[in-house]
Amino acid sequence: MAENKQSLIVPINQLLPPELFILPMRHRPVFPGMVTPLVIAEGKLAEAIENVHKQNQYVGLVLQHDDTQSEATPDQLYKVGTAAKILKRINLPEGGMHLLVNSLERFRITSFVHAQPQMLAKVEYQIEATEVRDKELIALMRSVLNQAKEMMAENPYFTEEMKLTLINVEEPGKIADFVCSVLNLKKEEFQEILETFDIRRRLERTLQFLARELDLVKLQRKIQGKVNQGVEHNQREYYLREQLKAIKSELRGPETRDKDAEFYRQKIEAAKLPAEAQERALDECSKLDYVEPSSHEYTVIRNYLDTLLDLPWNIPAVDNIDLTYARQVLNRDHFGLDDVKMRILEYLAVRHLKKDVKGSIICLVGPPGVGKTSLGKSIANAMRKKFFRFSLGGMRDEAEIKGHRRTYIGAMPGKIIQGLKTTKARDMVLMLDEIDKLGRSYHGDPASALLEVLDPQQNSEFRDHFLDLAFDLSQITFITTANSLDTIPEPLIDRMEVIRLPGYILEEKMQIARKYLVGRAIAESGLNKKNAPQITPQGLRFLIDSYAREAGVRRLEREIQKLYRKAAVAVVEKKTFPKKLSPKEIPQYLGKPIFTRADEFTKLNVGCALGLAYTALGGATLTIESRKFPGRGRVKFTGQIGKVMNESAEIAVSFARSIENDEKFWSKNDIHIHVPDGATPKDGPSAGITITTALLSLLRNRKVKAGFAMTGEIRLSGDVLPIGGLREKVVAARRVGIKRVIFPFDNLRDYEELPAELKKGLKTYPVKHYSEIDKLLF
Repeated sequence: MAENKQSLIVPINQLLPPELFILPMRHRPVFPGMVTPLVIAEGKLAEAIENVHKQNQYVGLVLQHDDTQSEATPDQLYKVGTAAKILKRINLPEGGMHLLVNSLERFRITSFVHAQPQMLAKVEYQIEATEVRDKELIALMRSVLNQAKEMMAENPYFTEEMKLTLINVEEPGKIADFVCSVLNLKKEEFQEILETFDIRRRLERTLQFLARELDLVKLQRKIQGKVNQGVEHNQREYYLREQLKAIKSELRGPETRDKDAEFYRQKIEAAKLPAEAQERALDECSKLDYVEPSSHEYTVIRNYLDTLLDLPWNIPAVDNIDLTYARQVLNRDHFGLDDVKMRILEYLAVRHLKKDVKGSIICLVGPPGVGKTSLGKSIANAMRKKFFRFSLGGMRDEAEIKGHRRTYIGAMPGKIIQGLKTTKARDMVLMLDEIDKLGRSYHGDPASALLEVLDPQQNSEFRDHFLDLAFDLSQITFITTANSLDTIPEPLIDRMEVIRLPGYILEEKMQIARKYLVGRAIAESGLNKKNAPQITPQGLRFLIDSYAREAGVRRLEREIQKLYRKAAVAVVEKKTFPKKLSPKEIPQYLGKPIFTRADEFTKLNVGCALGLAYTALGGATLTIESRKFPGRGRVKFTGQIGKVMNESAEIAVSFARSIENDEKFWSKNDIHIHVPDGATPKDGPSAGITITTALLSLLRNRKVKAGFAMTGEIRLSGDVLPIGGLREKVVAARRVGIKRVIFPFDNLRDYEELPAELKKGLKTYPVKHYSEIDKLLF
């Protein structure tokens, strides 16, 4: 679209064509007799103008109804516009063009010849008389000129060029057009003047607009005069306040300060705040008596008082704990997790017996998708408490925790005070999600700010920077979640009770799918029991084993939802869909299986061994690969391994060399040890025995026995040291079909504590020294 700036009037001496290319205008129309610059954006419009410029050089400037439309259609245009001749065209370097047009005459669109690729319309012109003989018309014209000169004398924004132009115009229609073009009118009023072909009526409307503009200018002068009587020129702030007072006096507007101050005083008395909070609230309320309502400080004070009065200062914490109900809620919402549920019930039992116990701080640690966040909601339901959650992931500013000081523009309280304001409960359950993903920046360290929040000895006097008042957080039950403890500072871990949520095994996933996921997927896809297909037990097992091997159940839920969405499409389109989904039908709708019982887990090449690892995503299998090349005895490690794992690999190399001290092998070959996947960071010492096994397989040129997976740290003496995360590693072995697991003897107690269903079908080998592994595998 085109945008314009008005300029001088020029004489008309042209023969106008009966058909015009229509150029839509925004914001305001162009009046006849003006030389106007236009800027055309790059696109179809610019191309069309280039074609027109080569032909007759005439265009029709027509205002569009909606200024937000980028491409107007015929029905979005007014019917009256201005014919103009293109005087000059300049192509702009960034695209588009700059036009200089001479607007000539009004026209009315009678019909459109075509609308694409550009709008071409048939038009009829209204040529105005240049000689004026009607005395009434002359009188109107002189009244307009006198009023315009008076307004120009009052308004400093009228330039000398405009004043000279007005003196030199003699035609009454052109006078009305020019005067209206320099007034501050609405878009519809500009168009009304353009559509008024009757000169007498046009002059009358122009007089009305001029009178309105003059009244506004005089009122502005009057207000300015009142202000200037009691103000000095160098006191800008005082000047603005006095001007505002004069405006209010002129408009006779109501004063709101007294009403606001009285309103807040009544609320403060009714709230029965603690002594410190009440004193601060009344102090802030007194400021409302002398601060102007339009000032920024007034808004800040009101915001502060609203926040302070919305907090649950005196709402008592009520414990209504029923262990039977709590057990029912936990069992209803989550399958398995018996250890976690028992720990939560123990905590609730203590709360029931000891009324003055302070809020607990629990940290739920586990891989994604095992139900940490939903378990927090269930704890709140079991306790019959209100629940508030916010995520700490990526948080880099401590003000998100402790709030901004009120000196900052847009200051607000921290998330904890916001949670109290939202729930209006001092004993709510507050979940701090993804605490292991806290960041830090020059704005501060949010983890350090949490040290006070999560310390029962300190949080009874918590001070948010925005409130700057002590608030008791000791009744809040804090629940944090994390995928790993590695990135959480030790002082923060020390303040929390860590409860680990292990990944699910196949049998557990099948139970979760049958009890929760399938029914939810059917409901969300709009199906019912009659038209929804049934996933057979074999099909569900195949679905988990081939498409959703992760520790949690999020991917499993997505795949089940995908199956029922396919079924919904078939129902809507009245196509056939299997009533039962078995391993044979599932790949037809989900595609090729993502996971298979690959040979890498059952048949390993020479120089390879299968290890078990514990990551933030749960347990995982890790194939250690080693290869030799002619060289000078160098050893290279790849696979984004960390410092601890790198040292563990060096120990493994030294121990393997002590067992098989083939000097020719070690001095004539370079060895490359790789830990897939290369893009995933890995660390820890538990791959020591796996790396040793892979090296001995390479040196002896013998494959490791199939079906074994192992984990354990190795010493230079060959002793096997205990490791962490045994449960997750056993789950990872079961997930890929491994039935024989080697682990350190010192972890035997951890293994015995595992659930019976997890140990079912597994054959384990607790070892104290690598020599036991050597005999077992080679």
